[in-house]
Amino acid sequence: MLVNEMYAAWSLHQPERVDALFTDDAVHEDVASGHISRGKAAIKQLMRDAFAFAPDFRSMLRSLAIAGDTATTEWVIEGTQTGPAATPFGELAPSGRTFRLCGASILIFREGKIARVTDYYDMATFLRHLGGSFQLPKP
Repeated sequence: MLVNEMYAAWSLHQPERVDALFTDDAVHEDVASGHISRGKAAIKQLMRDAFAFAPDFRSMLRSLAIAGDTATTEWVIEGTQTGPAATPFGELAPSGRTFRLCGASILIFREGKIARVTDYYDMATFLRHLGGSFQLPKP
């Protein structure tokens, strides 16, 4: 199944699998960070960046529901941050700390491939796991 293959690509650190799973014009949106990756090359780079951030990065699918051309997933990602990360609140230096983050995604399919992934999770929880802090922007 396509969704399972996508999560396997993340867990097995195989960004090259994007070519078979995603449409050429696919979009991956990370709502919490505000980052949008457009196209297969950008999605593969997103994965490489995650693996550089946490070389032991792994992703586990907890639940999946499919209706027509849409799927919803609940997932958990884990790892140890040994590389730097850009966040909406500034650069986060390598901490050596582990993280475990729960989130959900909406996937849209087109022509038998993934056309869009939109990820939702709590950025504040993620930063706390890594020992970071943040301040909300002033209005």
